[in-house]
Amino acid sequence: MSNPFLMIGALLSTFLLTNGFAEEDPLTPKEIQLNAQPEKKAQRRSPVVKAAFSPFTGKVTGDKVRMRLQPDLDGYIVRELTKNELLSIADQEGEYYCVQPPEALKAYVFRSFVLDNVVEGNRVNIRLEPHLEAPVIGHLNSGDRVEGTISSDNKKWLKIAPPANTCFYVSKEYIEHVGGPELKEKMALRKESVEQLLEAASLLAKNELTNDFEEINFDQIKEGFLTIIHDYTDFPRMVELSKEALAGVQEEYLQKRIDYLEQKAALASGFTPEKKTETNKRSGSFRKQQTTGQNWQGIENALYASWTEINDHKDKGAYYEEQKLVAASISGTVEAYNAPIKNLPGNYIVKSKNVPVAYVYSTQVDLGDYVGKQVTLIGSPRSNNNFAFPAYFVHEVQ
Repeated sequence: MSNPFLMIGALLSTFLLTNGFAEEDPLTPKEIQLNAQPEKKAQRRSPVVKAAFSPFTGKVTGDKVRMRLQPDLDGYIVRELTKNELLSIADQEGEYYCVQPPEALKAYVFRSFVLDNVVEGNRVNIRLEPHLEAPVIGHLNSGDRVEGTISSDNKKWLKIAPPANTCFYVSKEYIEHVGGPELKEKMALRKESVEQLLEAASLLAKNELTNDFEEINFDQIKEGFLTIIHDYTDFPRMVELSKEALAGVQEEYLQKRIDYLEQKAALASGFTPEKKTETNKRSGSFRKQQTTGQNWQGIENALYASWTEINDHKDKGAYYEEQKLVAASISGTVEAYNAPIKNLPGNYIVKSKNVPVAYVYSTQVDLGDYVGKQVTLIGSPRSNNNFAFPAYFVHEVQ
């Protein structure tokens, strides 16, 4: 049964409106606007699209900058970076850059999960250190191939390079943009070159200083170290090592000079014809060495020795095969170049239309057989010792 009071109220409202005794409640401006608009269908929100990131090479601007496993201050500290160290920046996450692992950093996987370099098992942990308490930086799955060596710290673990998609984090505050992503690789090759140059200069100095004083070519010894000091200022550590090595060599050379002068003075006080003859022989031998040029075999041995130290002691065949990869063609007429001066960059010179284009030497080809002939030589670059034209080691004649 209906409520009689509600029915009476409804009749009374109708009567008042019909006869003008009351008005409807006015609509607010917002309600008017809403009523004027057609009804909208519910819209789906579009997923948030992450802005594209352009990888680049970054330089660390501080000392002991922390590289973390996660992009926050609580993230595990993987290692501390040194000032001016270059990093490959792959992405960003908030206030952190995502960086690819430095070359020296290694990862570890339990050997039981790897058979003949193939992973056996899913979600096999990759850890920062060879023990079960070390942080996990990624996973491997069944069928993945890995190349590694048995860890010297724990033989149950295999030492591998971190996977390509591994990412660590460094605060943006300590990273400076210095170039495109290719710059880091170029600088790595340049670093390898300066390391080889320092090794070659050191070996050459060691070999030269075993000679008698009159036979030491000190200008040639200095050349390698000075090249690093002047041309590789972007590697301050290598420059410092070169300065220290050069200082040591100079001190040893000075001592040999003092010894030589003392011996010369002693000979002068009791000189005999026999001694004079021996001295003349040695002096003549030295003049001949100056005239015929440098000890090319010694130079090549020093270069090979520096190369093999960082290339698993591979043989000379492998060394020269690698040298041929950067070889150039030099065309012209071969002429002997036996000027009586020190530091010759080659004992032959190649001329094109009677204009010198390169100095050349070889321990593999007898260039004397080609004097006066128009030929094309295949040679790898060598130091020209600040002479006017480039120098090459000749592998073959075409």
